[in-house]
Amino acid sequence: MTRLERPVTAPTRQVVAAALALLVLGTVGAIQAGFAGSSFMFDLEQVQPALARVSPVIDPAPVPRLARRVYLVVIDGLRADRSYELPFLDDLRRRGVDIEAASHYPTWSRPNYVAILTGVPPSASGVRTNHHATPVLLDSLMDRARSAGLRVATATDYDVLPRLFLRRRGDLHKQRAEIEPIEIDIDDEGASEVAAPRDPVARAVRDPDADLMSPFDDARYAPWPGGFSEASAALVAGDAELVVLLVGAVDLAGHSTGAGSEPYRDAALAADHALEKALGRIDLSRDAVVITADHGHTNRGGHGGLEPEVVTVPLVLAGAGVRPGATLFDARLIDVSPTVAALLGIPAPGHGLGRTLTELLALDDEAARRVSAADRTRTFVNERIVELAEERADSDVLEDRAWRIALVAGGALFGTLLAVLLIKRRVLRFDVRALVVSVPAFFVVYAGLIGLVGQRFSPSFLPAQGHIASTLVKYGSAAMLVQLFASMWVLRSYRTLGERLAAANGIAWFGLTLSMTTAGLVWAFFPPPFVSLPSPTWLVVIPAVEVAVACAAVNVALTLFVEVAIFVQRAWQRDHVTLD
Repeated sequence: MTRLERPVTAPTRQVVAAALALLVLGTVGAIQAGFAGSSFMFDLEQVQPALARVSPVIDPAPVPRLARRVYLVVIDGLRADRSYELPFLDDLRRRGVDIEAASHYPTWSRPNYVAILTGVPPSASGVRTNHHATPVLLDSLMDRARSAGLRVATATDYDVLPRLFLRRRGDLHKQRAEIEPIEIDIDDEGASEVAAPRDPVARAVRDPDADLMSPFDDARYAPWPGGFSEASAALVAGDAELVVLLVGAVDLAGHSTGAGSEPYRDAALAADHALEKALGRIDLSRDAVVITADHGHTNRGGHGGLEPEVVTVPLVLAGAGVRPGATLFDARLIDVSPTVAALLGIPAPGHGLGRTLTELLALDDEAARRVSAADRTRTFVNERIVELAEERADSDVLEDRAWRIALVAGGALFGTLLAVLLIKRRVLRFDVRALVVSVPAFFVVYAGLIGLVGQRFSPSFLPAQGHIASTLVKYGSAAMLVQLFASMWVLRSYRTLGERLAAANGIAWFGLTLSMTTAGLVWAFFPPPFVSLPSPTWLVVIPAVEVAVACAAVNVALTLFVEVAIFVQRAWQRDHVTLD
């Protein structure tokens, strides 16, 4: 009696059912990963950071006023080395102070606008990306100037500044009083309780009917050609003691063609010419000019990371109260607002973590000591508040990490047991070629594109106003196509739909398990919301892993679709040949 051999695979309908089950599993993972990836940039934001829940530290002691008016200029995206090609800026350098300053990570625009105007870096301000949409409830240079009875004005070809610092009408300190404060004992080195805030101010500024006001007495948005020069000149001719000018055209050119291009140089020269028209006739014996940038650009365009050409920005001071020829080497953008405040003789913004650059100012020794002492008190208190918030967040993460890791391990174990069951039922099979060619093809190509095109896993690959996840999808799509072709190559030797689908199921299971386990571990170790900022590499890796899960799930669907299409075509050909 002849013994019948057991078929290599189960009946086709069972293999198809297993493929559909994997497709459903992948779809669930893709949806979850899609939500996580799309919300990543917004999870970085904090509407109410720790500093916004405490009253600002204001030094009441008067300091001598050094300048009648101060013009603070931010040239968005101007790289330090390219700034030496600008005639008007060079003229101010020769007449004043020429140094460089460090931008703050993430080196995107809105986080560093806030750093310049409040003295609070992105790590503590809660403004971490260009997607920040709610008003910043931190004490600002504009708040200090207006509290001192000074008029404040702004002109820009990019309208974000007034919107970033919108206020409800009334006293900002009263608005902060509505928020449950952080209780902190400065002398206590132990852990302190950071209370969860009530949210009336944040709700109010999101309310379309809220009665909001601009932080500027005069705010002019002029995006048309020549409009910035006209608006700036009008403010210079006005009576505002603090004028903030923001030029955005240079950044646009940087994103379009890179900082090494002629269009970028032309945009920088145009900005320089516009500033000369507006500021060329001011009386530097009575008024002061401070010019800087929020970040630089890579040669091919982009910022957000810690590349030297992105982090290093120009800082030029000239005019009344400035010590010509003075220099220093450790200036940061968070030092700009207290320095401008000192020029105007007003207290520094009370939530700031920067210091007054007294080395650059014409302060006598006593005034310099008094300003420096006030800086030390303010930064000590504010740094402690930030540290407590980070300690509390780290503690919460550690408490949750154990069960998160256990959940991920349980999911991986379930996936392994499912694979064993499917193998026994002959609806899933592993092909060695799939393990060494098809599945690795996606991850090798995907990581390679991020590393090469994405500038070595730096957020500086992000386009202007872009989203990390949507940019990574482009790389994932290319890698997915490579894997699809690799899968077709592996599956080409199988003759029946059942055999091909069983091998395709193996590819799908392995890709989903690998990507979803990695995503689970990232979720366990780096859960949102992010009180502490991830490093530049992790700022790319975290959403990259989420996108990988989504791409793996889509690839399951594509592979299944292609295999069924091949089966239908072969069935049609077989029937057609039979009929002939």
